[in-house]
Amino acid sequence: MSNLYCDLESFKARMGITGTGDDAQVLALLENISRAIDQFCNRFFFVKDETRYYDGVAGPLLLDGDLVAVTSVKTDDDADGAGWETTWSASDYELLPYNGFPKNAIAVTPWGGRSDFNNGGKKAVEVAGRWGYREEIEDSGADINEGAQYSATDTTLTVTDGTKFKTGMTVRIESEQLYVSAISGNDLTVERAVNGTTAAAHADGTGIDVYRYPRPVAEACLIQAARIWKRKDSAYIVNVAAATFRQEPFPDVDPDVRTLLAPYRRIVIAGV
Repeated sequence: MSNLYCDLESFKARMGITGTGDDAQVLALLENISRAIDQFCNRFFFVKDETRYYDGVAGPLLLDGDLVAVTSVKTDDDADGAGWETTWSASDYELLPYNGFPKNAIAVTPWGGRSDFNNGGKKAVEVAGRWGYREEIEDSGADINEGAQYSATDTTLTVTDGTKFKTGMTVRIESEQLYVSAISGNDLTVERAVNGTTAAAHADGTGIDVYRYPRPVAEACLIQAARIWKRKDSAYIVNVAAATFRQEPFPDVDPDVRTLLAPYRRIVIAGV
């Protein structure tokens, strides 16, 4: 569990929940709804460090997901299948579309030293980077307050102000992402190195950033989770006449959720 589009405290406030007895169940529900949103939209809204592979093409390289930033582009220019030995320079490629997000293709520049992405080569292109719809972070307003270096293995993070965080948040310290699973005063219980990042030691006093997601996505998560949570308070009735028999990863979508998420749905092209 590392990417909730709605935090625990916001959901409990919306539902009027004051106790802590159901916290684990609520967090599991929010995680499931967040992943269902990903499926419904054919994209995810968190940021993941990952390396992906593609067949070589003559024109722009169409990606199978949104790309926030490139770490490296490599090609297997000798087509021996033994590795991606050629690392492209930043001047060899550009992310598309030029003037907006999300980025979903890479084009060869006319002024670089390349002509194509090893056209015709199988699994000829390696793209390492940060993947996701876009990266939105803000300064939490709190820093590490360990009194010493925060080690790469410590799962309790002491901060200057624990009120700046909520359970279910994903935070970033330098290049490492951490998931906040519980809060007690200024002590955060965290899962280290989430979303493909690497655990590292951080100096005392280092600032902490918080990930934010598009507001309609966060609201959709709240609404859909609330709808499912309330089912426990009433008898479960199946209205056969109103049922819709269509294959969909998110079959019981609240109408307001469908409206909120409509602009964020990614059209998937066969083979991409």
